[in-house]
Amino acid sequence: MVDTPGESRRPVAGTDAQDATARLREIIAEIRGAADPEGGMAALEPALRQAKDGWRDVRRLLVSPFVREGRLGPAIAGLGVLIAVYPSRVDDRRLLASLLGRMGQWDRAIAESDAAAGIEPGAAALHAVRIQLRMQGGRVAEAAEVARATLALAQSEPGEAYPWMMAFVRNGNAAEAAGIAAALDPDKLPNERVAAMAVRALMEDGRIMAAIRFGDTAVRAGHDCAALRSSLGLSHLRRGTEDDRKVLAVAHFEAGLQAAPEDVRLLTLYGETLLRAGRYKEAEPPLARALELAPDLEQARGLYARALRYTQHYGDAADQLMKLVKKSPDKLLWQRAAIGALSQAGRKEEAEALFARYVATRGDRLPDTFREAMARMEENLDTAPIPQARLDWAWSLRGDTSIHRATWERRARWGHMVDHLLFDWLECREERAEEAMQLLGELDTGERFFAPLLAAGRGVVVATAHVGPMYAGLLALELLGIPSRWLATAPSIAQSGYAAALISTADQTEAQVAKACMRAIHSGYVLCLAIDGAANPAAPRTTFEGQSVTYSSFASHLAHRLGVPSVFYAPRWESGRVAYTLEMLPAANPGEDAQAYSLRWQKAYFERLREHLASQPENLRLSGGIWRHVASADRSAQE
Repeated sequence: MVDTPGESRRPVAGTDAQDATARLREIIAEIRGAADPEGGMAALEPALRQAKDGWRDVRRLLVSPFVREGRLGPAIAGLGVLIAVYPSRVDDRRLLASLLGRMGQWDRAIAESDAAAGIEPGAAALHAVRIQLRMQGGRVAEAAEVARATLALAQSEPGEAYPWMMAFVRNGNAAEAAGIAAALDPDKLPNERVAAMAVRALMEDGRIMAAIRFGDTAVRAGHDCAALRSSLGLSHLRRGTEDDRKVLAVAHFEAGLQAAPEDVRLLTLYGETLLRAGRYKEAEPPLARALELAPDLEQARGLYARALRYTQHYGDAADQLMKLVKKSPDKLLWQRAAIGALSQAGRKEEAEALFARYVATRGDRLPDTFREAMARMEENLDTAPIPQARLDWAWSLRGDTSIHRATWERRARWGHMVDHLLFDWLECREERAEEAMQLLGELDTGERFFAPLLAAGRGVVVATAHVGPMYAGLLALELLGIPSRWLATAPSIAQSGYAAALISTADQTEAQVAKACMRAIHSGYVLCLAIDGAANPAAPRTTFEGQSVTYSSFASHLAHRLGVPSVFYAPRWESGRVAYTLEMLPAANPGEDAQAYSLRWQKAYFERLREHLASQPENLRLSGGIWRHVASADRSAQE
């Protein structure tokens, strides 16, 4: 590197040069010993201009010691003098940018990094610093712009590709990050950081198979590290086969924790994956450890509470959830979970008090009339929190292929939001529930359908899904006076008029729920089960229309064991009113074993569900149940 002196620097030689060097060192020693080092910097510049190669002494004897001692102010001041005298020294500017970044002086840090890259525009490492400082300073969009403008450098120097990929991923430009990753040779990667970031980039762009192949090759090539294992484990969870969820992801998270045993993110991922694999007891230690290291981590505490519940430590689970309620008193998710946990732990008074607060909070957010609530909802359709993957999958299942996508999507959002409004209104405005009844269509058809089935004195198994205006069904059966029981996540402590009709999965064990269902059938009730939903995090799944969906065979086995009829039920919108699809599901043939019948029943159920999903977009609902695990199609073919 060529040293270019400042314009006012006067060259010296011989004895004069030795004297100049000695004088510079004296001043450096004075600055180092001063109570106010920065105040003594005024004498540094003229001495530096006289000394030959004086930058070496300033870096070695002044700047470096201050940096080692953590005294960044004097180090920054010294570098400022160096740059004034030697404006073309890139290393000084790069160090100054780094120190300014550590001090949070982002404008100056970024300016110095830009100046260094301007001196050597072809140096990828200098542009990498420009990108990193912008990300550290929260200027992610700027970082992505710089990465885009200098993309050729990352492509030519794979060893520096990490900040480019990171900037694109953090700015939501996953495709651009994956483009860099796809061009890398996983057998010839420069370092672990690039390997891990490449897998993450491919995964974020939905190239799941490509991410897994790349990561496996990188591990074999010796680039194993915690970050790589984390991204590999997540990639297997995204692919989502049973082996992925229960074996392969778990193995990668275990390997990552061997390298970084106190990595909070890995501990949380590992615990959650064990929990969802049904290994509840094993999930407790990593989640507990994550909380020791990061007590404010809400997600880990919520998962830990679930693990405690499924190992029957109900009191401890309730305590953990109440900590979340105390920390985030307005977060309804934690309130609802805590209500169930308190009830299951036998702490009824606490549960009742929290439920009253939960309902009141939601009620305060509702308008006075249902008409006003509907109008407000329609004004806010664009805010419906529906993942894009669900919309894309539902769009692929539509029956009317002539409908415009924007129109279809708006109607789908309406169906999503109106059902959640119905739930809030029925639970929080019970005294005005009749205002929502205007949405109910003609009910006689339902009454005529169930009458002969119930006349035999036996119960009926009704199989539904998380589709259409779900909550209108309960209202309709109540109005008809049909004796019914509904499996629901609502806690038993609920005080609404329909609470007696619920079998709660929130505060009962699976065995208790099963017994309650059998009692309902023996008592001649219509038993309604959304068989695509389950409170259990390890609920079984099956494949439906290319997606992994939660599916319980409990309904079909119950119908077979008790010899009762079973019905497919789905609420739907028809001319602005709630109508109901009711169709008989297969009865067991004489001598037919439970497994054969269950498979035949499942086929019939999914055929009817598929027909429903092809109907009007208002009838989708797009949350819970079959929608919970919907994933975007793998984009690996786009490598």
